[in-house]
Amino acid sequence: MRYLIADVFTDKAFGGNPLAVYPEADGLDTAQMQTIAREMNLSETTFVTLGSAPGHFRTRIFTPFAELPFAGHPTVGTALVLQHLGRTEGRSEIVLEEGVGPVRVALRSDSATFYLDGPAETREHSIMPVVFADALGLRRDRLVGTPWQASYGTPFMMVQVQSREDVASAMLIAERWQGFTEALWASRAVYVFAVTEDAGHSLDIHSRMFAPKLGVAEDPATGSAAAALAGSLQTKATKLFIDQGVEMGRPSRIDAEIVRDGDNITRISIGGGAVVLAEANLLRLP
Repeated sequence: MRYLIADVFTDKAFGGNPLAVYPEADGLDTAQMQTIAREMNLSETTFVTLGSAPGHFRTRIFTPFAELPFAGHPTVGTALVLQHLGRTEGRSEIVLEEGVGPVRVALRSDSATFYLDGPAETREHSIMPVVFADALGLRRDRLVGTPWQASYGTPFMMVQVQSREDVASAMLIAERWQGFTEALWASRAVYVFAVTEDAGHSLDIHSRMFAPKLGVAEDPATGSAAAALAGSLQTKATKLFIDQGVEMGRPSRIDAEIVRDGDNITRISIGGGAVVLAEANLLRLP
């Protein structure tokens, strides 16, 4: 069975977040997909089958440990791999039918942008900020405000810190994290970020994402977390320019846009590039 590897949220090979895409996954069951994703050992692997209409593609997303209803770099990367293969038939827009439902993706020659309606879902919690700081190896005074939970299908714990240096020094201490997060909605993934420049209409952001429970110790580019941030961050800015993966040696760039009606978020978009790196064949199926 054929698969391709693409580096996503970058314009340079061997940067960004690698993704494995199986573009003709008909006949595979869930257990086979999970086993193959574990073998690929990337943050995510996608499996594509025919969708419900022309220009629609059923897309299932797996980490090494679990299936996700939605994820950002698999959405961008899968769309651009399908374009690379000619499967999009020259369309400027396609729909990926993911676990959360249909996700609209606009295509350009070397980048893609997906759109999500409304604000991110958020949920309250009662855990003190100092507990999160301790689990990340940071002092309490390095956190900005109280961490919050946000999601467009995959929940993330959002932890804002004071500076780029705080992001760089953060490390998820698993035993401390597991000690208090079992009851949290966003127990499986934490997104640490800092605003490094505020231009009023736009913010520059430096981030890292840790999700060991999903089999991802650290992720070089997380579009679903960027989406959840854009859809929940208390800001008047309409654009976020997010860099991630720097500490891993795989720098990535994610562009987010926020559309509002007054104070209400009506839509967000997440965009970035991808480089198709390799094509190969899996010689045996599980």
